[in-house]
Amino acid sequence: DGFVRVDRDYVAQAAELARAGGCRHFVLQSSQGANQHSRFLYLRVKGEVENLVQAVGFDRCTILRPAVLLCKRQESRPMEWMAQQFLSVVARVFPTAYSVPVETVARAMVASVLQPGEGKVEVLENAAIHELGRA
Repeated sequence: DGFVRVDRDYVAQAAELARAGGCRHFVLQSSQGANQHSRFLYLRVKGEVENLVQAVGFDRCTILRPAVLLCKRQESRPMEWMAQQFLSVVARVFPTAYSVPVETVARAMVASVLQPGEGKVEVLENAAIHELGRA
């Protein structure tokens, strides 16, 4: 319940408040594989929030769907840490396939606002996030 409240409900409410306050372009960080019909809670909630944000009626909506986020966390998540160690090695061979540094996602989010978009809703998958994050 807490995950759904934070990742779907709060984000949708923030989008509605932003629109009411005059925001014309909303940028949403979602997840690779987001799908409102997924059997996996995480991917289903991400797909649901994508649809809710789009329904708010922004002039432009950019949705970023990064793969595994590479970052340093303060809390202990042993399985995530092992996955990040493995993926950081894989990223040397396939830099845009399975992971993305959080700094790259942040730069891509900013760049998406500063550059003209391609339509009302633009969905950026992991490789496009890498590309835009280098711009």
